[in-house]
Amino acid sequence: MIWQEPLLTRIVILTATRVEFNAIGRVLPQGNSVNCMGHAGLESQAESTHVLVIQTGMGPDKARSIAQRILESKVCDVVISTGFAGALNSSPIGSLVIGQEVLLLGQSGDLMSDFVLPAIKCHPDWVNASLGIQMIDGYPLQSGRFVTTDRVLTQASQKGILGKRTGAVAVDMESGAIGQVAKHHGFPFLIVRSISDGINEDLPVDFNMFLKPFGWIKGVALVLSTPRCWKGLFRLYRNSKQAGIQLSSFFEKFFAIISTPTFSMAINKSRSEIS
Repeated sequence: MIWQEPLLTRIVILTATRVEFNAIGRVLPQGNSVNCMGHAGLESQAESTHVLVIQTGMGPDKARSIAQRILESKVCDVVISTGFAGALNSSPIGSLVIGQEVLLLGQSGDLMSDFVLPAIKCHPDWVNASLGIQMIDGYPLQSGRFVTTDRVLTQASQKGILGKRTGAVAVDMESGAIGQVAKHHGFPFLIVRSISDGINEDLPVDFNMFLKPFGWIKGVALVLSTPRCWKGLFRLYRNSKQAGIQLSSFFEKFFAIISTPTFSMAINKSRSEIS
């Protein structure tokens, strides 16, 4: 019998915010700080796995730009878009959603505008393997369609409209753009996100102002001068903390089993499709 080197599982994980980045980083085995193409990240190298975690910043433009820079210089077995998401159905806070596909909304931000491209599919073997992870003391994993917008949906009515129009279960601001880049490079793609705001929840402030140049100055001033929004911000903080705990719980188990036969089968199939 001829001994063979184990296959190296190469995973790129992209998050938008520091809170999401830290949720992954605190369970990444032997994670080390790295500079990848000018972007701060975390890297974990084991005998049969290599994981790179990068924070892209919020929004499809930043996600697309950084994903392109990272993936044009890397070969990987799966690109994972992860972090928080808004619910477009009755999913409770903290529940984990594995994407089946993602739609990318037009740059106008109009909820009734056309989608840029047909749905970008997540790799079915990675989806099925992820759905097989048993969450302890958490909600069961669910799967479905995501939709990506270029702005924060601050009103429950907006989420209701988008959910009914698209049939999506969750909304974010990066997955569609990351999926585009992964598809362009021929890499398998996966979405793993935790619900941080419910479909019936209005956000306490318009977070879109923070996305504009120097908008954070206006945003901070508005928050400080509007005490009535503080209760809503505390609720959002509490929701994000719960979502982060669930995200960490999922990836702790994910990192522990990526070398098991189930994941090996997904990797081998993915590689044969790419080649």
